[in-house]
Amino acid sequence: MNSKERIEWKKCNNCGFLQYPTHLRCLKCKSKDFILVETSSVCNLLSYTILNAPPAEFRNQKSLALGIVEFENGIRALGQISSKEDLEIGMKLKPIYKKICENLDGSEVYTHIFEPI
Repeated sequence: MNSKERIEWKKCNNCGFLQYPTHLRCLKCKSKDFILVETSSVCNLLSYTILNAPPAEFRNQKSLALGIVEFENGIRALGQISSKEDLEIGMKLKPIYKKICENLDGSEVYTHIFEPI
């Protein structure tokens, strides 16, 4: 698994705050001392919605599901859910790294989607 396929966050060594890895300083205490934290392979669905008018990049789909998930170590993420059927708050999902669409310029877009277990 390459670095793009892993879901990593920064954990502040000073206060323990978890944040997106592109921030240079801790959003809570302003420290610059971090460790990288990788998510587990299982998460719980906290909330979801069905988009019945998805963005133009998803022109081949009539609708899609987006959800907020939480991993066992407290990391939360927003992403597409592979299925729109039988979704339930609290259900177990796993992240899958795959192509989700093509940009309007034709370039492929890869990211994590969440698949029910």
